[in-house]
Amino acid sequence: MAKYLSSLLVLLLLSCSFQLQAHKMKSAFTIVLFNERSGYLEVMHRIVLHDAEEAAWKLYGSDADIISDSETQEKVAQHAISQFKMKDQDGNELPLKLLGYQNDAGYFWVYQDMPLPKNVSKLRVQQKLFQQIWNEQINIVNIEGKGEVQSLTFSAHDGWQSAYFDQVQDK
Repeated sequence: MAKYLSSLLVLLLLSCSFQLQAHKMKSAFTIVLFNERSGYLEVMHRIVLHDAEEAAWKLYGSDADIISDSETQEKVAQHAISQFKMKDQDGNELPLKLLGYQNDAGYFWVYQDMPLPKNVSKLRVQQKLFQQIWNEQINIVNIEGKGEVQSLTFSAHDGWQSAYFDQVQDK
């Protein structure tokens, strides 16, 4: 009986250990698209809805409701755009405007845009979304439409990162 109980205890401890290790990674994904067809620089932030919900509770209180409350959605969208910055090669901040936001298929999406900037040879990016809440938050930014896709990955201790473009592609 003692052998059976000790084996059961070991299995129980291993099960708890595996559950702790299976903690879901906190992450967000942003696409920056130089869209020649539309004439706009388009930015799309994709946040796991569960993460957006937890962040809303931490930022705005336990009654915050990202699912059905438009005020909470607006607050989270404003927070998202405040944590994302881009500058050109001369250090000029790119003036993105908020287009909108939505819940869709388990994600909270935030959309920004601006007219395409001219003669961009370097893009400096900062993405700090939710990193003040969770130290393990990872944010990935893909930059598309200026040659090969470039990916920048931001952890809590990262500052500005840069992507470089071939001037020949600018119009």
